[in-house]
Amino acid sequence: MSTVLANPGEMIARGAPHVIHNDAELEVYTDALFQLTALESPSRFELEAIELLTLLVERYEQEHSLKSRISRNAT
Repeated sequence: MSTVLANPGEMIARGAPHVIHNDAELEVYTDALFQLTALESPSRFELEAIELLTLLVERYEQEHSLKSRISRNAT
């Protein structure tokens, strides 16, 4: 990759995707992902966004599922 990463803090402050922390953010990211995957001919940037959002959604769902299992087993 020849492009240098811009300032990540600035990118997030301007609305770049970030780690999902709650169900409300999950809903927003999932909606965005559905819109992107519905595109007939996504650009390479849209494909990158699909990949990134998929990773973020999957990470949140895996962590949330693990916390639920731990919580159920603790009771």
